[in-house]
Amino acid sequence: MRRFLVLSVFIAWAGGCSCQEKPTAPATPTDAAPTVSPPPPMPALPETAPQAPAIPEHALELHAQGRKQGEAGQFDEALKSFLQAREVAPTWPIPLYDIGLTYLHMKEDARALEAFEQLDTLVPQGVSDSMRMLDSLRREKAGRVPPGTLREFLEVEQLKDPVEVQHRLEALTKKAPDFVPAWEALALTADKVDEGERLIAKALALEPDLDTRGQLLLHKAALLKRRHEMEAARKQLQALIDDPNMPPNIVTEAREMLAAPESAQP
Repeated sequence: MRRFLVLSVFIAWAGGCSCQEKPTAPATPTDAAPTVSPPPPMPALPETAPQAPAIPEHALELHAQGRKQGEAGQFDEALKSFLQAREVAPTWPIPLYDIGLTYLHMKEDARALEAFEQLDTLVPQGVSDSMRMLDSLRREKAGRVPPGTLREFLEVEQLKDPVEVQHRLEALTKKAPDFVPAWEALALTADKVDEGERLIAKALALEPDLDTRGQLLLHKAALLKRRHEMEAARKQLQALIDDPNMPPNIVTEAREMLAAPESAQP
């Protein structure tokens, strides 16, 4: 299940051809401008990547170059590298994700939205957290949440102090009550089962994107297991497995949770 911050919600900026979500930690960004926030993590290739057509070596090189430039806060140069990688490998989704995220850091939200919409067309079931990015940017465009909310959330994800993270997330839910990722993050880090269930219900009521909905329902099943309501948890997981619209990563995790011994705690 996707976790927040210390539980590795996202992948660090890393080499473009890794298929695992455990790359080595990147070097600290060295952007000279003190006001530039560190870039948020980038996704690794999806697990199905080895079955896809081979990615041209030049595209891999351009993409790796772009990520190094992004680490240093050189967003203009990184964008050029990602765009060139996309030209060389137009069906490879990862550079398109990076293009959207780079535009987001450049505060060109309209272009970021366009990139994530293109990614949604290319890979309807998403890459990493692309569905959440797209949904959040659409909510900003529609005026449901204030402009820049997603960017602020990405900054919160880079914080190390759990107490500060908690306070910032709570403030974000008050500032932007229709912003799903903040409610989701609070739900996934809640200590008490009752509080976790309340926050999950709140997030689900906001009609999140499909991947986020799946993650929330997985966590709901985990909380049911903590209550020792095993049959209810089993039904929840089976419903996810049987849902033809659920992304493969959600279905896979639901199967793993369903197959786990009942004595195992989430």
